[in-house]
Amino acid sequence: MVGIVIVSHSRNLAQGVLDLAQQMTPETLPLAAAGGIDDPDNPIGTDAMRVLQAIEEAYSDDGVLVLMDLGSALLSAETAVEFLPEEKQAKVRLCSAPLVEGALSAAVQSSVGGSLDAVYEEAMGALGGKLAQLGGVEETSTPTSSVLANALELHLTVPNRLGLHARPAARFVAAANRFAADIRVAKGVQTANAKSINQVATLGARQGDEIVITAVGKDAVDALAAIRTLADGNFGDVDEEQIDTAPLQLPDAAATEGEWNGIPASPGIAIGPVVQYRPRLPKVVTRTVTDSVAEWERLQTAVAVANNEIQALYRQSVQRIGEAEAAIFEAHLLILQDPDLLERIHKALFDKQINAEAAWWQVIGETAQQYRDMADAYMQARAADVLDVGERVLRQMLEVERPSLNFAKPSILVAADLTPSDTAHMNPEKVLGICTERGGATAHSAILARTLGIPAVVGLGDGLAALTDGQMLALDGAAGRIWPDPNYEILADLRAKRQVWLAEQLHAKALGRQPATTKDDHQVEIAANIGGAHDTAVALEYGAEGVGLFRTEFLFLERNSAPTEDEQAAAYAQVAIAMGERPLIIRTLDIGGDKPLPYFKPEPEDNPFLGWRGIRFCLDHPDIFMPQLRAILRASVLADGTPANIKIMFPMIGSVPELQAAKAMLAQAQEALRADGIPFDTNMEVGIMVEVPSAVALADKLAAEVDFFSIGTNDLTQYVMAADRGNTRVADLADALQPAVLRNIQQTVQAGHTAGIWVGMCGELAGSALAAPLLLGLGLDELSMSAPSIPAVKEVIRSMTLAEAQRVASTALTLDTAEEVKGYLAAQKKK
Repeated sequence: MVGIVIVSHSRNLAQGVLDLAQQMTPETLPLAAAGGIDDPDNPIGTDAMRVLQAIEEAYSDDGVLVLMDLGSALLSAETAVEFLPEEKQAKVRLCSAPLVEGALSAAVQSSVGGSLDAVYEEAMGALGGKLAQLGGVEETSTPTSSVLANALELHLTVPNRLGLHARPAARFVAAANRFAADIRVAKGVQTANAKSINQVATLGARQGDEIVITAVGKDAVDALAAIRTLADGNFGDVDEEQIDTAPLQLPDAAATEGEWNGIPASPGIAIGPVVQYRPRLPKVVTRTVTDSVAEWERLQTAVAVANNEIQALYRQSVQRIGEAEAAIFEAHLLILQDPDLLERIHKALFDKQINAEAAWWQVIGETAQQYRDMADAYMQARAADVLDVGERVLRQMLEVERPSLNFAKPSILVAADLTPSDTAHMNPEKVLGICTERGGATAHSAILARTLGIPAVVGLGDGLAALTDGQMLALDGAAGRIWPDPNYEILADLRAKRQVWLAEQLHAKALGRQPATTKDDHQVEIAANIGGAHDTAVALEYGAEGVGLFRTEFLFLERNSAPTEDEQAAAYAQVAIAMGERPLIIRTLDIGGDKPLPYFKPEPEDNPFLGWRGIRFCLDHPDIFMPQLRAILRASVLADGTPANIKIMFPMIGSVPELQAAKAMLAQAQEALRADGIPFDTNMEVGIMVEVPSAVALADKLAAEVDFFSIGTNDLTQYVMAADRGNTRVADLADALQPAVLRNIQQTVQAGHTAGIWVGMCGELAGSALAAPLLLGLGLDELSMSAPSIPAVKEVIRSMTLAEAQRVASTALTLDTAEEVKGYLAAQKKK
């Protein structure tokens, strides 16, 4: 049954609604309440950790519906969901239904076996009786039509709360593009090419709309089956973002003297000096050309470079803000590769015989306008994504660099508008707040600002251009207000609000800073996975006790050549200084597969994941590998002579000779540094990633060569199960809780401990609070994960004894499927 969580500012109200629901449903229904805060003097409020505990208490594999009253209840619920592992986040839905009526309706629907969608719909329709008495309006559905003759058809009702917006549309298009069949999608009389992101998104398919997918071709059956599977999973949408989709207003007038009103986009208080950010591209001049083929090739080169940049931005964003929000840039890639868009540009370029810049910008402008003309405000905001992609390619053709957002001192950024790419590059320590003339709360730039925790007010109108650099500005992101040159009273009030806001954030992270020690005093080291120095502050805030994985490939991406030895040494030293005495594990360059270098073009491979990647590439390229080894060694002793706690780790080791070759190159780097009189840590620990089955089979021999193992469950899972983790048709196999994968983990831990070395894990499974008891019981000494996962994992470890965890692991290893393992772990968590 679907679990129900009730969140209220009042503990009594939450408990009262819970009591009502319990009286109307069987005792087995998972229900939980999270109301009030632990402050006897001011008990009214909400606590993200209490909400997280309630979600865990009511958690069910069928899903969890969370109902909230108002204000900070939503923020606390969103924060709580972020602390959950990804597999749980996908099964938790926040609901805007009325608290009392919605909770009762949802509880009844759940008790009769309703799905999460059915329970959600029942809650949302809970006021039906009252509305009927007051003259409520009943909606009618729109008939659909087929678009391909002799085609197979699939009828779907769009489940996503925001409809097929950019991210679910991107997943839909990505699924369609895996098949050769001609696939179309229709909503009413409108039809679209299912392989075109812009056509699918501009259909305007909203929640509850019926769409018809038709397919013709030899793999049509498989194509529709894959789309059905995707739709059953809500098109991959966690669907937890609660945002205002009302038509946007751009107010110019102030509500009171000195106060400007805009649209709330990201909560929080910011006070600081203005920095105007007004990047401008040169005017695109249309020219007649004689060689259209050369212009088309020039455009294709610019598109290829932009493609590499967006891929790098996606990978960096996954580290900073998580996979769900980084999916924005997957949608950007599909815009860039849209066959309809490229066909229109090709036609304009050749038919009109105009230059590539003009043809590109003309079609980009038309496509953006199609989004602006849509009735739905959320879809109107997608025009910014099209323009973001369009400007990126145009910059390549015009050879114009994007201005830096690395401010000299913390400031409030003021702009006409921002692209998602602009926002993703921001450092919250430098950008205190954001104010824009245009935009809305549904724009992807606003969503990213919320994820990064940067207060923002948008839609403030043209008056912002009059603000000068250095002018003092205050903003309240939750209220949607700003104050240029605020007076003392306003500053005092905002500073008090800011303290409350900061206190709420600090409280949510406080539990993460406590050690992960079991009730019987067994401690597990909890570390963070990072992509660069900018991630260290966030990792430490969430309670990281070290860095278990520094992905150095981010230093090599989004640039035209490999970083120099000095650049790398400085980057590694910067992280080492930030981490202090805490351990810092630096993984050597791991490219190939889904991580190509933009300035290195290897021969195409039929299966790059089984080809020239990781340590294989590095051993064949000492010109790239040796400078990195020297840089890591140099960073192990800081400029002041202080030793850094750096460890080095080699990726994709599959044999003993590979490891010995890597160690031999490390020894060469050490000898060269000695000859040059450059100090380094002669006792630096050396480890390997265990992520291919051959490494597990040879774990006893490999353990004799290294100081530690770190298990990479992402690659290990796909190699053990022979299942591509990006293929929805085998998604059930590509699950790290598959018993075969668990046995590989157990075998690796046992081999490591027998050899006297410690064994950690840095794959996605390490950050799963559901799996934490199992991993503890299997004997992992260290778990490294994305920073937001740390508090929840630590809390689970602190809640049990090592003996209890070992019993959990012992039972889990006897089960036959990943679903059985998940069900067992979920049942144990409820005890």
